[in-house]
Amino acid sequence: MPLQPNPGKCPAEAAGRRVRVVLFNGTDTARTEPGGWAADGKSGCTWRIHRPPHPFDIKLWELI
Repeated sequence: MPLQPNPGKCPAEAAGRRVRVVLFNGTDTARTEPGGWAADGKSGCTWRIHRPPHPFDIKLWELI
């Protein structure tokens, strides 16, 4: 699955899965955390996008 824009909430297909994300500051978790991030749950991603976007907001994502 190619990188997709962040919809502002956890995508249904990502629930219970791990994801690769690219943040607005350019950080790509494929380089820093090959196991990805939990998409939801207790330690899951925060999908909200601030206005204007915060550097640590998720810009792009894909399922691992």
